[in-house]
Amino acid sequence: MAMLATALSNVRAAIRRFAGVQEEETFEPARVYWDEGVALTLTDLVHEAETRASGRVQVITLGEFRAAVGELWDKYAPRVLLIAETTISRMIGKGNTFIAQDRDTWLLLFPALSEPDALKRADAIAARIGEKLVGAHFTESPPPLPEASKLDLSGALNADGSLNLERMRTAVENVRQATALGAGAAKAAIKKSPTSARPAAPAATIVPAKADLAAKSEFTQLSISFHPAWNAETQSLNSYFFRAAKLDGADVFAPGTPPPNDATVLDLLAAATRAFSEMCERGLRATFTIPIPLPALRGAALPEIQKLIARLPQQGRLVHLRIEITHVPARIGAESLVPIRELFRPYTRDVAFLLDLFAPADQVLALDHVVVGFELSRAARHGDDELFQAMLTFRQRAGRRQTYALGLSSRLQVAHAVTANIAEVGGSGVAADAKKLPDQVTVIRRQDLLL
Repeated sequence: MAMLATALSNVRAAIRRFAGVQEEETFEPARVYWDEGVALTLTDLVHEAETRASGRVQVITLGEFRAAVGELWDKYAPRVLLIAETTISRMIGKGNTFIAQDRDTWLLLFPALSEPDALKRADAIAARIGEKLVGAHFTESPPPLPEASKLDLSGALNADGSLNLERMRTAVENVRQATALGAGAAKAAIKKSPTSARPAAPAATIVPAKADLAAKSEFTQLSISFHPAWNAETQSLNSYFFRAAKLDGADVFAPGTPPPNDATVLDLLAAATRAFSEMCERGLRATFTIPIPLPALRGAALPEIQKLIARLPQQGRLVHLRIEITHVPARIGAESLVPIRELFRPYTRDVAFLLDLFAPADQVLALDHVVVGFELSRAARHGDDELFQAMLTFRQRAGRRQTYALGLSSRLQVAHAVTANIAEVGGSGVAADAKKLPDQVTVIRRQDLLL
């Protein structure tokens, strides 16, 4: 028996050396089932999570890596999985646990850590796995590396307070699908590019070739501003919407207007992410909304859009960042909306859809886990009673979804929006647009906005 144990030990050591694992590391295989202990731990974490999207529950997936290496996955899968699971096991820490959800995905639970520490630990684990995979040289060019993503815990509990395992599995699968969608879009961008004969670049770091962009950027001809909005929950101006206007004052993100071309979108997104990073560095505790036209998410610009968002600090984007999808067709189908939502939902605080108040997309208003809003055009003229009724109808159709209203130019419009229980209210009737973000939020009592 002793000789057999020694032989097995030598075999394990040889495998570990082949995988590039240090000798002092210990490998404990991940559990591949939802046992009672995991269910109880998850239930406790869901109960404790104020936002139902706790950073103490994380997903690490190699779905994008798997898609990038293609047929090589079957050849190298055992080696890749050994690297990943050894790293997770070594770094997850005492009191925490993880389980394999598929051959390329792991659920990480951090009951022993605070949310900020859990976010840091998950990021460190993902980064370490990436470092080891890069060093393993599976392909001629480095494939996309894993990232940790918080898991949305909405609806994770049944009515009796027990854990809904099916809902949890679905939530994990949504993260995997979003990753796979990003990888697929990146491949499509490379295929269309004139430089496709070269080895593929990592999907998360592709910069679209100039030939992929429909027209020259109009960024230098636009005026950047921030729309402040009053928040009913905090009773303060602590929500800011990134906006850009043409020389005639027309907002490039407003419903009913032609969407900006991809080159302009990328320049605007770069400016918005810089502003968001500066806001986080200054410690401003506000929600920051970055708009992205829906057409830009369906073409060659998608990989660069994802890269710009992924560069942002994880804790900042999970707590403060909202991605707003603009230029949404009124008759869009649910099958087109869900993948777009899942592109950003695991990585940001909210995903919002900017709609036309008088002709909103029905399928968006039926979509779960989104914020919905509208922005009144400066050129449009509507009677006050008509606007109020439209707001009431919009709020009613939104159901439990959070809502926002921008472009309210009079105190009466503001009072109507507050009375209609719109969660965030903005426009010149509340506060003027800002050219730079403030250092602190402004408190405004609800009664001060009512006539």
